[in-house]
Amino acid sequence: MFKVKFADIGEGLTEGTVTEIFVKVGDSVKSGDSLFNVETDKVNSDIYAPVDGKIANVLIKNGQEIKVGDVVIEIDDGTGASTSSEPAKVEVKPVEENASVVGATPVSNEVISREQPQSSQPQGMSFDMSQASMIDNSFANVRATPLARKMAAVMGVDLTKVSPTGPNNRILAADIESFAANPHIVQPQALPQMAPIGPGPKPKVDYTNPAISVPEFNEPLSFNSVPWNPIRKATVKAMDVAHTKVAGFTGFKNVDITELVNLRNQLKGFADSQRVKLTYLAFIIKAVTLSLKDMPNLNVRIDEENKAIKFANQINIGMACDTPDGLMVPVIKGADKLSVLQIAVKINDLASKARSKKLAMNEMTGATFTVTNFGSVGLDYATPIVNYPESAILGVGTITRAPGVINDQIEIREFMPFSLTADHKVIDGADAGRFLQRIVYYLQNPAILLV
Repeated sequence: MFKVKFADIGEGLTEGTVTEIFVKVGDSVKSGDSLFNVETDKVNSDIYAPVDGKIANVLIKNGQEIKVGDVVIEIDDGTGASTSSEPAKVEVKPVEENASVVGATPVSNEVISREQPQSSQPQGMSFDMSQASMIDNSFANVRATPLARKMAAVMGVDLTKVSPTGPNNRILAADIESFAANPHIVQPQALPQMAPIGPGPKPKVDYTNPAISVPEFNEPLSFNSVPWNPIRKATVKAMDVAHTKVAGFTGFKNVDITELVNLRNQLKGFADSQRVKLTYLAFIIKAVTLSLKDMPNLNVRIDEENKAIKFANQINIGMACDTPDGLMVPVIKGADKLSVLQIAVKINDLASKARSKKLAMNEMTGATFTVTNFGSVGLDYATPIVNYPESAILGVGTITRAPGVINDQIEIREFMPFSLTADHKVIDGADAGRFLQRIVYYLQNPAILLV
């Protein structure tokens, strides 16, 4: 009969509370099987069977407080004689402090050693129990039962050289005994557990013990300071004013522009013959000018000093342009009086001047409404900022192909997303929605844009 005693599980702890018992009288167990779980001040740990056999007596119950050295379970190991896991104390001089997950704790002056059966040590083999001969396995990156780690520490066995045979490649006490008996024999490597083929539960992954190391970087935060260029200075000033003066809100709509795509494809050859770069932006700006004619209450500025709304007599469209030095907004004056091809010429001319810093002052002032094409940099939607003192701005996203329903049939269509930001001080949400609907009407009936 083998008497299992509660052994010191490390950290200098002397007592614990039983949280769960995994076996009952009559159960058959093998060395390394979990017997019960104990909770201490610092850790929760399973306690494992040190020998094979049948559970003869369970001397503990859930919630019971136990102390190191208490007999907790009796196992009938077939030997007939009563043996126990009584720990033998071996004097060891303290050399260093042992780092733990809760800080540095002193190394104990006593190392608990489990008595081994006579057969576990080959004749003529002995172990030097001095501190110098012992191997610190506390941080070995291997899986091992607490009993196996204890035996390895006492017997001077390096856990990284022991082949595991337990579940989940865990080293058992028997593996330590086998290695100690044949330290020079290379043991067969345990095969990794393979995932089951076909449906079934996936093996649980232990994410708390990653197989890769991660370096720590704790450099002080540093910067390279670059002075603002004139464009950035103007942008900062304009954004400060816009966020102070404008009560902006944004509405979104995804528009089927398949008919516009077809029309552009038809006109592109003719435009090229006229040396005109015909982009979708030219059609969009034309649709905006027609919509502003239909709804002049979006072509306005606020006059807070005189408590008035100023309706612009001209339709001048600002065109946000990305340049290497920052955002610039050249202006197409009298855009409502230009054809689609003429607008295309102005777009290309003003964009080239903006990128080469050759814009004249009159080409950058006087806008009544702005269009920004963030689709050119891959965005679908955004919340464009009103270019104060204007009251609205239209954002254009990238074209995507997606299924659409036409006459109850699903077809692949071309879609373009739009984002309209307006100043709620002078433009109501309903009017913003109606304005977007007008733009949609013209883009889905693009022939009107050519009249």
